[in-house]
Amino acid sequence: MVLPDPQDANPRSLLRAAQAAIERRDLQRADALYLEYFACARDDAPGLRDYAGFCLRGGHAGTACYLLSRTNAIHPGDAGTLVQLGYAWIGSTDFERAQEAFETALALSPADAPTHYGLGLCHEHAGAWTQAAASFAEALAAQVSGTDAFPILLNLAEARRRAGAAEQARKHLEDAGRIAPDHPALLLAKARLLREQGDAARAMILIDRCAQHAPDEPRVVLEKARCLRALGDVAHAMRWLARLEKRSPGLPETHAEYGYCLQSSSDLPMREQHWIAAIDAWVKAGDFASAEPLLDRLLAEHPTSATGWNSRGLLENARHRPDAAEAAWRKSIECDPAYLRASANLALAYESANRLADAAAVAENASRHIRERQPQDAAIEVRLVLCKLARRRKDPVSGLAHLDRIDALAPTDEQRMHASFERGKLLDMQEDAARAIAAFALGNQLALAPWLRWNPGKNKALAGVELMLDLVGKGLLGQFKPIPALANHRALAFLIGFPRSGTTLLNQVLDGHPAICAIEEKPTVQKIMDGVRNMPGGYPHALAEFDAFDVEWLRDAYFRSAAEHGAADPSRLVFDKFPMNTTLVALLHRVFPQARFVFALRHPCDVVLSCFMQSFQLNNMMANFCTLADAVAFYTRTMDLWQIYREQLPLAVHTIRYEDVVDDFDGQVRALCAFLDVPWQDDLRDFSRKALERGRITTPSYEQVSRPIYREARYRWERYREFLEPFMPALQPYIERFGYAPPAA
Repeated sequence: MVLPDPQDANPRSLLRAAQAAIERRDLQRADALYLEYFACARDDAPGLRDYAGFCLRGGHAGTACYLLSRTNAIHPGDAGTLVQLGYAWIGSTDFERAQEAFETALALSPADAPTHYGLGLCHEHAGAWTQAAASFAEALAAQVSGTDAFPILLNLAEARRRAGAAEQARKHLEDAGRIAPDHPALLLAKARLLREQGDAARAMILIDRCAQHAPDEPRVVLEKARCLRALGDVAHAMRWLARLEKRSPGLPETHAEYGYCLQSSSDLPMREQHWIAAIDAWVKAGDFASAEPLLDRLLAEHPTSATGWNSRGLLENARHRPDAAEAAWRKSIECDPAYLRASANLALAYESANRLADAAAVAENASRHIRERQPQDAAIEVRLVLCKLARRRKDPVSGLAHLDRIDALAPTDEQRMHASFERGKLLDMQEDAARAIAAFALGNQLALAPWLRWNPGKNKALAGVELMLDLVGKGLLGQFKPIPALANHRALAFLIGFPRSGTTLLNQVLDGHPAICAIEEKPTVQKIMDGVRNMPGGYPHALAEFDAFDVEWLRDAYFRSAAEHGAADPSRLVFDKFPMNTTLVALLHRVFPQARFVFALRHPCDVVLSCFMQSFQLNNMMANFCTLADAVAFYTRTMDLWQIYREQLPLAVHTIRYEDVVDDFDGQVRALCAFLDVPWQDDLRDFSRKALERGRITTPSYEQVSRPIYREARYRWERYREFLEPFMPALQPYIERFGYAPPAA
């Protein structure tokens, strides 16, 4: 078959050519043809559904979500499209929107088995086992083909088992056995149910049959160990667990089962150690439903377990329940004052919440139990908190003494990294620029090394800025097509600039305003980016072709995320602070043409230096700040892109300089309120007290914004002039552009 020339082909011929390419298994060619088809047939619903099916089969669920959402907008009310969309949302792990799609489809077609099954999967993911069972039962009742009933029966049996209806679960598994009696998933499910009902011998027979099909499947090996334990052969069970740990290390389920195997032995500390490992792994993964029952059991059996109460604190902290976390950590300390991990966690939580007196009391009490010159992981964390507290009360001598004592406790590289940043800040207080720079350089080196091992190659954030600079240089912004009949959006302002430019200060000032919902560095804009990347063409190429559907689809994703982060009230202005959204202004203006942009400005030398001196949690963006050279390069390219946006886009921008806010707080904030169209309030001056009352602030500036306006951070770079001198030619144009005095002044 001769493929049509893309320049001359019509949409239907492109679609047929794509389908033919799929038949030849030339999926790369099919993808290219579908992309070309979409460019000239964005509103062809049947073709979009076909394209979406191709994407789903290829594992590109996000693109399928976009295509099917677009299809549904073109021809609303089609149950088949909604069901397909629901499964696409499941593939994108957005079970909330999947449930919405399935429920809408059921209103149109109440007896559709795939729809009920999909809804059951959504309930299953939420742990709503009774509702899941009801949906799976409806799917089974609507199912015609016996073979297709098999997965429904398995899921229905699991939901019944989890809901406590073991006998019903057994009957469903028997029905599934009539369809595929030797299916490994069925054998595993029947074995699990038999073991839970006390018939471990029959369960072992089934699990051995299952192992013939999947001998190294972790769930099979784990169930084998559980059956052996139930039969009293603990030693054999632990050998299987050792095999599982070797093949699949770190599974929390393995540690949990180790603990059960040790339950009848005298090695209680080892059992607790395994259970704590399982609980902490589940908490770290966000699987609170698995962690909590085991933690409850541990504490019920050992109510004075200091490690157990510490894990309870970690669980509650991960759930954003600071009061419950505090109570748990205090209980841990009460159980064993010499167990320093809980003290370190509690003191650090207090310090990050700016409760300095409480942090000092906990850390100082803990320090009495530190055995000097003996490696103690938690002791190092206590010393680090004491060092931070000394720095915050402007006592660098004491802070440095704590750091010197850490060296004798065998710190890890990560702990050395944190200590190096603290040393740099203390030496900066002493105006020892040379030693401070050396300490910050070591901290950055220790932070960057593991990051580069896991993220080799060039930095993606800088590459993204360079790509956008290249495209806008070639006229991308001028190619943006007008979007007629686009509805106005909710009042919205983006606080942008560059990290360490005073954005957290401005955010905290406005956070208490009754007319504003302030969002502090949450992934709201990332939802838009994800949406654009899932469009045919991706980011940034798809921007030029946006139509009204695209914009509304992206707005919906953004405001859903904003509501999750406290901005649900549509009557209040959303004030979204994320400094590096500066690079995404073209996208944000395209989606929100009435949005306002507050550009936070600070002397370029201070910005670059402060980024280098800050211990960030590294990602593609923050990895640019580990050397002064990289920080300068990222800053200058970001500001180049911002300048082009200012020149070529009709943006509503208010620039506010950090130094001016320090000198004239009322005047600058009044002007900002006027720009945002919200009234000035006298209590905005009291932002530091409000910050303390709000508790933990999740940005590196949490220390500074808990203080009233101070001036010592202005023009700090001048003390480091000799270290910045090699970069002054690169920074000078931006110093002049932003109206700062020449360096010689």
